[in-house]
Amino acid sequence: MNKPEIKNIIFDVGDVLIDFRYEDYMRDLGFSEDVIRLFVENMIISDHWGKLDKGELDEDGAAEHFSKIIPGHDREIQLFWEHIADIVEEYPEACPLITDLKKSGYSVYLLSNYPPKLADMHWRVFTFLDQLDGMIISGREHITKPDPAIYELLVSRYGLKKEECLFIDDREINIEAAAALGMDTILFTGYDDLRSELNEKGIL
Repeated sequence: MNKPEIKNIIFDVGDVLIDFRYEDYMRDLGFSEDVIRLFVENMIISDHWGKLDKGELDEDGAAEHFSKIIPGHDREIQLFWEHIADIVEEYPEACPLITDLKKSGYSVYLLSNYPPKLADMHWRVFTFLDQLDGMIISGREHITKPDPAIYELLVSRYGLKKEECLFIDDREINIEAAAALGMDTILFTGYDDLRSELNEKGIL
């Protein structure tokens, strides 16, 4: 049996299309390395950030929330959330890649764990946004990867066939969830490797 033709390319966003540069961001704000480690452990990679991604914790109350989680650092937490627009930066390779995929006839979608208000703030300046065929933002749907329900939501909302989808993400657990549903997958490790793997699959 011939392998189904890939028609849809689905991208994760953070650390795939954009640099989630939280450590450099905090250095830009003048935080010490000890404070950066404290914030990474208790905020960025914590279950609390997962609640932001799921839309269960409102970004407007995040500073107050994290001041309770990380006591004694109210000034740094306030600074962190006041300048949060600067925590991400689009990779220069992202738009050219999506442009190439669109020119080759593929539909392109985003499937991202992202807090909803931060998505409203950050995503509007992405240079590739107007080329997209659709997107699912976890914070708006109250489901996060790797829950199979968020992948199912994407394919049902846009009328896709899973076997015609290629999903690209930088986290193995999210890749495994997509593969279990019948999608082709690529674990993102960098743009050179990604273009090479797309070429091997006959996509670019």
